[in-house]
This record gives sequence, C-alpha cells and structure tokens, in this order.
Amino acid sequence: MAGDLRVSVQDGVAEVVLDRPPVNALARTTYREIAEVFGAFGDRTDVSVVVFTGAGERAFCAGRDIKDLAVERSEPSPVDVGDPYRATREAFWAVRRCAVPVICAVNGAAIGAGLALAAVSDIVIASERSFFALTEIDVGVLGAASFAQWMVGPGRARRMIYTGERVSAQEMYRLGGLDSVVPQDRLLDDARALAKEIAGKSPVAIRMAKASVLRSDTLPLEAAYRAEQDYTQHLSAYADSAAAIARFTGR
Repeated sequence: MAGDLRVSVQDGVAEVVLDRPPVNALARTTYREIAEVFGAFGDRTDVSVVVFTGAGERAFCAGRDIKDLAVERSEPSPVDVGDPYRATREAFWAVRRCAVPVICAVNGAAIGAGLALAAVSDIVIASERSFFALTEIDVGVLGAASFAQWMVGPGRARRMIYTGERVSAQEMYRLGGLDSVVPQDRLLDDARALAKEIAGKSPVAIRMAKASVLRSDTLPLEAAYRAEQDYTQHLSAYADSAAAIARFTGR
C-alpha cells in the first residue's frame, strides 16, 4: 500500500488500485503517488503490463478532490507557487509515458481527472455501469477537454466541457473512446486476461512497442512511420527478435 494506491505484481502483471474513499477523488498527494508508482515501473524487470482500476463500484476516479483544492488555494505549498498544477501534469504524463502498456479498467464514474487518467492509458475497458464526464464547469474550474478529444473527438469533447453532461460507457465506445464495454462482474477478469496475453509477449518487444507508440502517436503519418521503422531496427538487435523469427519460421 502506498498512500492512496494499492500495488501488487504477479506473473508480469502489475495491478494498481486507486483506493481513496468514497469516490477515489484525487488530492495533491495522490497525484504525486501516481507519478511515483507509474514512473517506477520503468525500472522493474518483473512488470510487462499494468492494470489500473479503482476500488469499489461507485467510481474509478471522480476527479479532483475539491475540498483539497480549496485548501491548496488557501495554503499553497512554497514549491508549487510558480506552477501550482505541475503535480497534476506529472501524474498524467507518468501514466502516458509508463514504460509498459497500461490497461485502464473503468469500474464506475470517470470524471475530470478520472477521464484524463483513462485517456492517457493505452487500452480502456469499461463496465457497463460506468460513465464519463467533465463536470469542472459546475464547480468553477476547467477540465480535461484536451484529453476527451483523444477519446471522442473535438466536437463531442466541447459539448462535454460546456455542459458537464454524463456520457455512458456505451456511447463512449460508439464514439471510439473505449476498447470494450463489459458487465461489471467481468471487468477485472477481462482486463486481467488481456494483461496476461500481453505479459506473455517478449518483454523487450513490449517495451519497444510502447516506446514506439509514445514517439509516433502525435506525429504526422510520414514521421510516425519513420519512428516505427527506427524502433523496428532497434528491436532487431536483440536476441528476443531473432528467437521470435526462428519460432515463426520453424528454424
């Protein structure tokens, strides 16, 4: 247990559970823990994939803890006064830049920062009870529209940030933001099964594939494909690559 996160590792699969009752809202300390935990996976040879979920069935993450935000505004830390939202960004980028793939299992509400954490994951599986929203407009702040654009496109993202409306998991899937929607009681089983499949691949190839995706996914097509070719060349120098080719060709 590391503060608001529970972390376990078995057979190459790490499970990170956000456990901050009652709705897994994020305090300043939680953001720092997320950055620390996901950053540390880069140095762990026993981890090939991460399953990220929330405790309970009410919420994956209900966004920023507004009470904690009010305290932060009234009593800002001296280290944060020049850039008060640095810890928030570092948490999101730690998940996005995690050295191994991250499967986000959304078990309930994903609001504001919760939506952002899903968006920066590699694969998102949601329970049929879950929903997504950017409700910051209702509490006097602005939210994660840029992350929502990755999931549902700019038009729907703008509607979400202007209205604060809830979008069901089924609608998010229809718009292309989710890998799948499953019954609540199957969510972790499906996420773990997918994680097990990924963990069965070459650890070197998986990390190289993640690095390639990170480098290429915001580039224009020609530059993105050149980046992929660079990583293909890097991978070919490893014994894992030669072994995979040998298994495929039967030699």
